Amino acid sequence: MKNSKKVFISLLIISLSLTILSLTVTARTEDDIIPIYEGSEIIYDDLIGFEEIPVILNEASVIFQEGYLRRLWCRAPEGRSPFEIIRNYESAIENVEGQIIFSTRDPQSLEIDEKKLSDYFKVNRQERGLATHVFSYTHFPGEMSEYLVGKVRTGERESYVIVASGRGHWAANQGEETYYEIVTLELEAMEMDMVTMESLQQGLAVQGKIAIYNILFDTGESRVKAESAEALSTIAEFLQDNPSQRYLGVGHTDSVGGYDMNLRLSQARAEAVVAELVNAYGINQEQLTPVGVGPAAPVMSNSTEEGRARNRRVEIVEL
Repeated sequence: MKNSKKVFISLLIISLSLTILSLTVTARTEDDIIPIYEGSEIIYDDLIGFEEIPVILNEASVIFQEGYLRRLWCRAPEGRSPFEIIRNYESAIENVEGQIIFSTRDPQSLEIDEKKLSDYFKVNRQERGLATHVFSYTHFPGEMSEYLVGKVRTGERESYVIVASGRGHWAANQGEETYYEIVTLELEAMEMDMVTMESLQQGLAVQGKIAIYNILFDTGESRVKAESAEALSTIAEFLQDNPSQRYLGVGHTDSVGGYDMNLRLSQARAEAVVAELVNAYGINQEQLTPVGVGPAAPVMSNSTEEGRARNRRVEIVEL
C-alpha cells in the first residue's frame, strides 16, 4: 500500500511539473532562427548557451560544432503526423534560402562509426537543472521516426537547425500524440579575414564549397597581393592532404562596373590564384581549375558596401 502511494505521488509530481512548465512558456521572441509550427504547444524552451553538439552531415559523417545552443520541445497540433512536421520544417528552411543537409525517416537504425545516432547526444547535463542527463526529454532521436538537419543564415551568422519528430511521450503517457524537438546551434559570426583547415573541411563537407575572403587584390587588378600568403598556405595544405579530389577555384566580383569587365576580371583573378598555388606551393595544376563568374552569384545585395564586400570573394568548390 505504501509503495502504491509513493508511485501515485511520483506520477502526480511529474504531471504537475509538465503542466507548470507548459503554462509558463510564453510567446516566442523576435530572434527565432526558424518559426514554430503553427498551433504547437511549447513544452520546454532551453536557452542552453555556448555548447558543443554533434551535427550529422550524412549517413557516414558527423562533425562536432560549437555555438549558442537552444533546444525546444513541442507538442504538435492534434492530428498532425511526424512526417508532416518534418516536411513543414524542410519548407521553412528552404523558404529562408537555407540548405537541407541531411534527413532520414529511420533515425533509430542509423549508425556512424559503430555508434547509434542517439548515443551521440548523450551529453551530461546534471548541472543545468533539468530532469534528464541528455539534451532531450524524448531520448532524442531514439524514439523519433523523422530526423532533419539544415543550415540557415541570419545576417552575418549561420545556424544549424536540427529537427526530430515522432509519436509518444513516455513520461506523460501520451503514446499517440506527435511531439517534436528543435535544436538550433547559432555559430559565431563569420570571420571574413580568416580561413582555417577546419573551416575548409567543414565548408566543403557541408556545402561542397567555401568562400575565401583573405585572398586580396587591388581594385580592378588580378595580381594576388602578398597579404594573401596565409590563406594560400592553408588552401595548399588542404589540397595536398586531398590529392585525389578535384576542385574549382571560382572568382567572384561585386556589380560595380560593367558585367563583361567583371567577368574578365574574375576569370583573371581565379587564374592568378591557381597559378600562385601551382608555382609557389607546388600544387598539381590538374587539381584546381580556375573559373570566373563575375557578379553572377552574389551572396548579398550589391546595394550596400557590406554586401559588395561579401560578394568579392574566391570560392573553392568541390567537383
